[in-house]
Amino acid sequence: MTDPWAGLLDVIAKFDSLTTDLRIDALGAAAELEEVDTKFLQRTAGPTDRRSMSAEDLRSPMRVVLMGRTMAGKSSLLAALTGAHVNRIGDGGQRFSRDVFSAATTASDRIEIVDTPGVGAHGGTDDTQIALRAALEADLIIWVNSSDSIQEESAGALRLLGAVGKPIIVALNCRQSLEGVGRLNLLRFPDRVFGNRDGLVEEIKRHMAEVGVAPQDVVHVHALAATKALARGALDAELHQASRIEALVASLLREQAVNSENRRAIRIVDGPRQSGEELATALRTGSISLLAQAERDLNQTADLHTRLARTVRLSGEAMRSDIQATVGKRRDWHLNLTDFGTSLQSEWQKELTSLQEDLKTALGLRLSGLTTDVDTTLADTESEWAAVSPDQFELRDLSGFNAIWGNRLLRAGVGVGGSAAGLWGGAILGAKIGGVLGLETGPGAIVTATVGAIVGGVVGISLGPIKNLSDRIILGKDGVLRKRSSEVAEQVGPLLDQISLEYDSRVSAQLDEIQKHLAAERVRSDDRSMSLQRLARRWEQTSETFRHLIGELDRETTAALLRLDGRERLARSVNRATRVPGVTVLAEFSDPSFWEAWLFPPDIGEPLAAGKTPAQGGEAVSALTYALGLVDAPATLGQANAESATIHIEAAVPDAITVTWAETLSAHTRKDIRIVSPGKATNT
Repeated sequence: MTDPWAGLLDVIAKFDSLTTDLRIDALGAAAELEEVDTKFLQRTAGPTDRRSMSAEDLRSPMRVVLMGRTMAGKSSLLAALTGAHVNRIGDGGQRFSRDVFSAATTASDRIEIVDTPGVGAHGGTDDTQIALRAALEADLIIWVNSSDSIQEESAGALRLLGAVGKPIIVALNCRQSLEGVGRLNLLRFPDRVFGNRDGLVEEIKRHMAEVGVAPQDVVHVHALAATKALARGALDAELHQASRIEALVASLLREQAVNSENRRAIRIVDGPRQSGEELATALRTGSISLLAQAERDLNQTADLHTRLARTVRLSGEAMRSDIQATVGKRRDWHLNLTDFGTSLQSEWQKELTSLQEDLKTALGLRLSGLTTDVDTTLADTESEWAAVSPDQFELRDLSGFNAIWGNRLLRAGVGVGGSAAGLWGGAILGAKIGGVLGLETGPGAIVTATVGAIVGGVVGISLGPIKNLSDRIILGKDGVLRKRSSEVAEQVGPLLDQISLEYDSRVSAQLDEIQKHLAAERVRSDDRSMSLQRLARRWEQTSETFRHLIGELDRETTAALLRLDGRERLARSVNRATRVPGVTVLAEFSDPSFWEAWLFPPDIGEPLAAGKTPAQGGEAVSALTYALGLVDAPATLGQANAESATIHIEAAVPDAITVTWAETLSAHTRKDIRIVSPGKATNT
C-alpha cells in the first residue's frame, strides 16, 4: 500500500511553495499603486519547513488543547488529567498566565494536554491570541465552560474554533463549592449537582451550529473535585468517581484510539490550507473592494468635473458680463466733454487708466470668487460622496461557489476583518470593503492644487490689453479737435469694442487653459481608477488559482486519510474532493468505488459524503447523493434543472448547518444548491 504520509508531505510542501509564489505575485501586481494597502497580504510569520515540522509531528502524541474563559476551571482540569497542578491553579482572581503549558495525561502518554490562557477576560487580548494560536495547532479541543453560563466573548472564540474546523469536546465544569456541605452534596446527590444544564448545552450547541459544526461530545465534570481526589497522593476513589472525570478520560481515549492518526494528518494539512483559504478570501475581498472603490471614484470624478466645468463656465460668463458693463460705461464718455482741444488726448488716457483699474477690480473679484467657488465645489462634492463611500458595502455574504470560509467567519461573528487573526501567518482581511485602500481623500483632492494654481494665473489678464490701446485714438489736425462729440464717439466706440474683444479673448484663453488642465486631471484620476480595476481582475484570477490549488490539496488529503483507514482502492479512486474542515468531506469516486464507499463507509476522522461522477448536465442533481451522506434522515430532490437543485431533508437541522452544507454542495458541484428542512428554508 502507498505510504500516505510521504505523499501527503510532498503535496503540502508543493502547496506551501505555490502559496508563497502566488502571494508574491499578488504583491507585485499592486506595487505600482502606492495607495493600495497590501499589509493584508503580508505573512505574519516567516516560512515554515513544513516537511521537517510534519516529520516530527508524526511521532508526537495526540495534542489536546484546553480552552475556555478565565476562571472556567482549565487549570483544575489540567491537574485532574495530568497531575501537574499546584502552581497553575488560581486564587479566585482573573489570571493572565501568558504561557502555554503541556503535559501527558495519566491515562495515556499518547495524549498530551495543553493548557492555555483564558479567553475573554478584561484586558486579556494577548492571552486570547496566545490561546487561539495554541488551539489552531491542536488535534482536539476541550472547551471548558463553567456550568452556569457562556459569555459572548467566550462564545465568539468558540465559534471561531468551530469555523476553522477543530473537533471540540465540551466539558461543563461544575462550580459547586466543596466546602462545608458542598462535598457531601456532590457525593450524595450528584444528579442534583450536575443537573439542570440542558439550556446551557443547547446554547453552546447553537453557537457551534452557527458555523456548521456540532461538538464531538458533551461531558459534565467537577474539575476541582477530581483534582482534590488526587491531592494527598492516594486516590480518593469516592470523590474521584463523583467528579465524573472518567467520562472525559474515556472520551479522550476513544478519540486517541480511533482518530489520532487522522487528526494529526488533518492538523498538518489545515495549517497551510487555512493560509490558502485566507489568502484566497483576502484577494477576493480585496478585488471586490478595488472594484467598488474604482466605480465610486469614476462616478465621483465625473460628478466633480461636471460641477467644476459649470463653475468655470458661470465664472467666465460673469467676467464677460463685467467686461461689457465696465467698458459700456465709457461709451457715453464723450457726452461729458467740454473741451475738444488739445486736452482731449490726456482726458482719454485718464479714462483708459480708470477703465483698466475698474476692470482689474471687477475681474479680480470674479477670480477670487472663482477660487472660492472651486473650493466650495470640491468640498461639497467630497461631502456628498462621503455618504456613498464603498464602506457602506460592508460584506454580509461573499458570493460565488467558493466562499464557504469567508461566510463561516461572517456567521461566526468574526467578520472578514478578523479572519483567524492571521494565526497561520496568512492574510489579515480588510474589515470593510474599502479597507484595502490607503488613500483617505477622494478624487477632489487630486485637482485642488492644480485648479488653485491655474485660477491664480488668470489674474494676469487684467494687465495687458489697454497698454497697447491707450494711444490709438486718432483725432487728426487741430481743426478736427473741434468737431462735434458724435464724431469723437465714432472713433472711441470701435476702440472700446476692441478693448472688450481683447479682454474677452484673454478671459476665454485663460478659462480654456483651466478646462484643459481639468481635463488632464480627470484623465489622470480615471487612469488611477482603471488601474484599480486591472489590479482587481488580477487578484480575482489569483484567488481562483488558490481555489484550484485548495481543491487539489483536498483531493490529496482525502486520499491520504483513506489510506490511513486502510482503504487503498478508494484512495486511488478519488477524482476530486471538497473539504470544509470540521464539517464534511465531499468526495467524488468512480462508479464501482462509489458503491464501496456507500455500502462500507470509511472512517477518516471527518464525515465523508460520497458521490459518483455525474453525467454532463447532471451536476446539480448529483448533489442529492452527497446530501444523503450528510444526514441520517431521508432526503429527496425537489425542483431541479441543469444549473440548480433544491434538496428536502426530513429532519429538523439548524439553519446555519444546512446553509454550510448547501454552500459546500454548491462549491463541489459548481451549481446553485438549496437545502430545505422542516420549517426551515435556506437559500444560498
